[in-house]
Amino acid sequence: MYEGAVELLFRARDLVRLGWAQGADSRAADGAAVDPWEAVAASWSLLGALVAALEERADEGHDLPLEELALALGALEPFVDDDSLARWNDEPSRTQDAVADVLTAAANAAGERLRAPPTQSPN
Repeated sequence: MYEGAVELLFRARDLVRLGWAQGADSRAADGAAVDPWEAVAASWSLLGALVAALEERADEGHDLPLEELALALGALEPFVDDDSLARWNDEPSRTQDAVADVLTAAANAAGERLRAPPTQSPN
């Protein structure tokens, strides 16, 4: 179940490494705000990269169950100290490397859960 969440987080990280945006979910090469899934998108915010990664999966015919999206967002929670991914991303002191590092850390945390032995119910 965590596999889809891990893939989503790593793909979002890869997009942020290609280009990072603040003040918009994504931007074209000329700096204009565009939808994250548009072909002209050249940089993405944290939220925009997650949306773009989801859209890529949908375009490939791979739906990501909502449960896996929730797991990905839950994996981000310990690393993002704000209720808003957009506000956290747009913090003036935030850097591209910091956003990519958070996505890597969240993906690794979700991956650890994937490799952990299942817990058994006391019943």
